[in-house]
Parts: sequence; structure tokens; C-alpha cells
Amino acid sequence: MVSTGSRAVPAPSEPPAAPATPAPAPELRYSGTDVALLGVLGVVWGIAYVFIREGIVLGASPLVFAAVRYALSAAAFAGIAAARREAWPPARNLAVSAVVGGILVIGLYGGLLYWGEQYTTGGYASVLSTTSPILTVAFAYGILPRERLGVLALAGIGVGFAGAVVLVLPSLTSGPVGHGDGPLFVVGAFVVAAIGTVLLRRYGGGRQGLWQIGTQFAVAGVLLGAASLVLPVREALPLTPGVLGALAALVVFSSVLGYFTYFALHHRVGPIRANAVTYVIPLVGVAVGTGLYGEPVTVFEIAGFVIVLAGMTLIIRASPRGPP
Repeated sequence: MVSTGSRAVPAPSEPPAAPATPAPAPELRYSGTDVALLGVLGVVWGIAYVFIREGIVLGASPLVFAAVRYALSAAAFAGIAAARREAWPPARNLAVSAVVGGILVIGLYGGLLYWGEQYTTGGYASVLSTTSPILTVAFAYGILPRERLGVLALAGIGVGFAGAVVLVLPSLTSGPVGHGDGPLFVVGAFVVAAIGTVLLRRYGGGRQGLWQIGTQFAVAGVLLGAASLVLPVREALPLTPGVLGALAALVVFSSVLGYFTYFALHHRVGPIRANAVTYVIPLVGVAVGTGLYGEPVTVFEIAGFVIVLAGMTLIIRASPRGPP
């Protein structure tokens, strides 16, 4: 109250504050930058198979080769984070990155994939890899409702899968697709990766920083290193120029550049759209086979290339459907 002379008058009150309006959620659709990131990721992950094959052919055992690659990648990410003076993430976010990212997205995924590819053909593994977007759609349905795909994008995923099958059809029909449980291990790799990327999106606390990505690689390296000691596998890593060169290329390009790009894309457009990169990787494989090894381009590869691009166009142009 304010006194004026002999009577008091009420003091003017401030108008009530307007309720805070929550910031609108970002649109989950590809921008030009996202398409560029998808292309870069497809290239660096596509050529990774060349370096993996090179290292294994030269005598490196798959699990040991992967474990050393992951350990060196963890050190590289830690060094870059320290040089950039990146802030240490909250303990909860780091724990989620270690458990979900380190065990599922990188560790089990890499171990199952390396193990399974010993017992199946490259063409069949390429087709199985393109189940990743389909699996991610299924696992994300209840966990990430606002990222559900509309009819156009779902059609694009189906078209992309069909294109990948056509792309490698000659290798699928030329002989056995593998023996033992190889294909099951490959599918298992993409199942755990799909689950992991969805959970990381839901509980990871936002974009994965350099410390978090490095932690994922450190956990994955320990996991696969322990597996190589426990499982009945050959333990070998020849320190020859060829193996060391392949290892360096995998660390620099496929791990540091590749996973940094992947997690940037994962943050920007979500795991479903980020995992669509598996449709680009077979195209890179065909280009590498033609450019480096002089393999002839077949009509199946041309048709598959066109169909995959049509599917990717549908996915890129589609908008998210969101919760009902």
C-alpha cells in the first residue's frame, strides 16, 4: 500500500507474467547440410570395408583388429577433446554413452559384424546391413513417437532395401550366402545397433560430444579385447606396413571422421534418418570395386543404383509423421 495524505491507495501491481512458451521442437527432415553429411558418412564408412578386408587378408584376426582400432580411436577422440578444451559432460550422460553407445552401438555391433562376416559373403552382408533402417523404425515406434515416419518415407525405406538387393543380386545367386551362423551374427549386429541408437537418442541427453564418443570407443575396445581373450579365436596383429596403414585409415577416416559425422547426423535428424546411410554404403562399395579393382559394372548394379537413389529421395523429401 502507498500512503497519500490521509488515505492509502493500493500500489499499482505488475501484470502477471505470461506463461513460458516451450521452444518448438526442431523439424526432423533433411536439410542440404544433412544430405551432405549423409554423403560424407556413406563414403568414409563405405571405404572402411576395403581397409578391414586389407588388414584381415594380411593376417590380422578380426576381433583383435577391431579392439585395437577402437582403443586407438578412443585415444584420438580424447586427444581432440582435450586440445579443443571441450567441457566434460554430465556424469549421467557419460554413463549412458558408455553403456548404451559403448556396448550396443559400437562394441557388440562391431564384434558381431566382424565375427559374422567371416562366414558369409560380402554381397549378402551388404543386403543384411540395409535392414538397419527397417529395424530402427520398428524399435523407435514406441520410444520416439514424434520421429515416426510417414507413408512416403516408409515407402522410401522399402524401395531402398529393394535397390540394395538388386545391386548385389549376382553375388547372391552365384553361390552359397554363407555357412554356420554367419548371417545371424550379421543381423544381430544391426539389431543391437538399431536398439542402441534409439536408446541413445531417447536417454543420451542430446548431442554426443567428443568425450562421450571417445568413451564409447574405449568401452567397445575393452569389450572386444576381452572377447578375443575368452573366445576360441586366433589372436594376431602383424605389425606390418600394410596392417598398420589399414589400421591408421580406419582410425582417422572411419572412426574419427565417420562417427563424429554420424553422431552429428543422429542429433540433427534422429536415428531412423541417420541409419539410412546403410543404403549409401553399397553404392560406395560398387564404386570402390570398379575404381580400385577394375570390376566391371553390371546391369544389376546400374538398376540397383537407380532404385536406391529413388528410395533415398523419398526418405529425404518426406516429413515426420509424429505421434497420432
